[in-house]
Amino acid sequence: MAPEPKLLNPDEFDSLLAVGKTPINRCAPAIPAAHSARLIALGYMVDLEGRLRMTTPGRIRIYAGQLGN
Repeated sequence: MAPEPKLLNPDEFDSLLAVGKTPINRCAPAIPAAHSARLIALGYMVDLEGRLRMTTPGRIRIYAGQLGN
């Protein structure tokens, strides 16, 4: 059985989307520090040399969130 996605509030989900839409060769947009800390702790993002990058679980979470709408 697949684990349930961690609940994000709408603002956190928007931050996840903002980072997910950023092309690889660009810096991710600034998001609130609390959002980035939580999304990193959940494994949805990583901080690589000061740049936020989406992880595979983060992309799956975006997909799961869109299914719920």
